[in-house]
Amino acid sequence: LFIYKYKKVFQLDMAAQVLSGSGNVSYTNSTGQNVRLVINYLKIDQAAATMSFQGVTVSVTQGKVYGKFRDSVAASSNVPVEIALSNGQTFSITGSTASTNVEGYNIIIIPEAG
Repeated sequence: LFIYKYKKVFQLDMAAQVLSGSGNVSYTNSTGQNVRLVINYLKIDQAAATMSFQGVTVSVTQGKVYGKFRDSVAASSNVPVEIALSNGQTFSITGSTASTNVEGYNIIIIPEAG
């Protein structure tokens, strides 16, 4: 009869987070590590919007759809679809005249260790 102890150690890393919805969106990185934001889908309606991150401000054109897999629009615009944020930094998209300007978004936030 053999008796042994089995011990498994799990490292608990933070899981990715998904931001999805409509209207203005803001995210502050409080993970203690760098994160990567990937914009899968962003639709701006009747008026332009502003994207801000780490001291950078980018105008997002009205009537357009942006996203990681919409290469024709993303490649022909100055709107980044993948952004790195250090701990404590904030990312936001704000409609220029109303929060309804941001018709829809889907953004995934991936921690550096995740």
